[in-house]
Amino acid sequence: MNKRKIILGIILLLLSYIFYWTFDPYSLNPFSDKPVSLSQSENNLNCGKLNGFGFKADSIINSAIEKNDFLGISTGVYSENCGNWLSTAGFLNKRNQEKPNQFSKFRIASISKPMTAIAIFQLYEKRAIDLDIPIQNYLPEFPKKEKGDITIRQLLNHTSGISNYKSDLESVHFTHYANCIKALDEFKDRKLDFEPGSTFIYTSYGYTLLGAIIEKVTGHTYQNYMRKNIWEPLKMTHTDIENSDLDYKNKADVYIKLGNTFYRSPQNDLSHTYAGGGIQSTAEDMLKFGKSILNYQLINPKTTELMIHLTDTTSKEKEYTYGWFNWVTPKYGKVIEHNGKQVGCSSFFRIFFDEKIVVATLANNMNSREEVRNLSIELSYLLLEMEND
Repeated sequence: MNKRKIILGIILLLLSYIFYWTFDPYSLNPFSDKPVSLSQSENNLNCGKLNGFGFKADSIINSAIEKNDFLGISTGVYSENCGNWLSTAGFLNKRNQEKPNQFSKFRIASISKPMTAIAIFQLYEKRAIDLDIPIQNYLPEFPKKEKGDITIRQLLNHTSGISNYKSDLESVHFTHYANCIKALDEFKDRKLDFEPGSTFIYTSYGYTLLGAIIEKVTGHTYQNYMRKNIWEPLKMTHTDIENSDLDYKNKADVYIKLGNTFYRSPQNDLSHTYAGGGIQSTAEDMLKFGKSILNYQLINPKTTELMIHLTDTTSKEKEYTYGWFNWVTPKYGKVIEHNGKQVGCSSFFRIFFDEKIVVATLANNMNSREEVRNLSIELSYLLLEMEND
């Protein structure tokens, strides 16, 4: 009888711990009032017509926080004419009530794909790769597929036939791969979903293949190539792949939002999709990346046009070109963007290409993608309207 009581007590303690860890209450008293962490902003906009922007933008952020749209965010807007505005709000974690700051790292999820696309086009400019020959020319270890040969061009625009995750659970990954080439083991023996080039299916694994091609062609890991050729030249000092073996300071914990509650998630491993969704960054660094696209710092204008060229400029529908969703808006002209969703992340990144405006928002919880998108658009429209007034 005593033995049963001991076992039952251990089980109850274990369940209590799991419950407490998952809910990750804001304080030792889980029934206390939820604390509020409002916008902490930095206004570097130097145009007189934007004098009231900071106050209005802070109000937009604070309204979203009070509505519980997300747990913590890093966000900002950039204008080529006027500078930038940055804000952080909410919490990096619930238990310690740690507030984010300008240098806090957040997962960016699929916004990693445009960065990988830029890397591929850098190699294209150097004539190190051909976009239209079978990828086995660069990755002989990747098996030929019965339904046809795959090209880099098809990987870039998700028409390769490579499958996506079999389920949402497959994206919650815990196996660690040393590099993108090793990560091919996750899916390289699967059959293609369709004949390459015949249709569009979005897949992060296709970008894992692109990361592996970068590694084979350059002789560097994906991480080292991106550091030397993208992040360091742009002074994106708080951007890197997320390595689950490392303990990062000033890093957002990962949460899943279900209903109106944020549940803590285990720290899953992103090495199976570094090139498609394994990068961490800040809003400020993302604005630097956007600025580099507008100023052709990483690839030349001709290559940029190839990367974001629309097959139908009259359509009002978004088209996925090479690493970007993009279209032409009646009011603001060319727009390119990408969003992201994974455990511990809802993200949005948009460049108003003709207006020379960039917006980025990173949140540390899943299932707030629409809220993050809406916040980003509201901030960018505020900037556009005030700048064009």
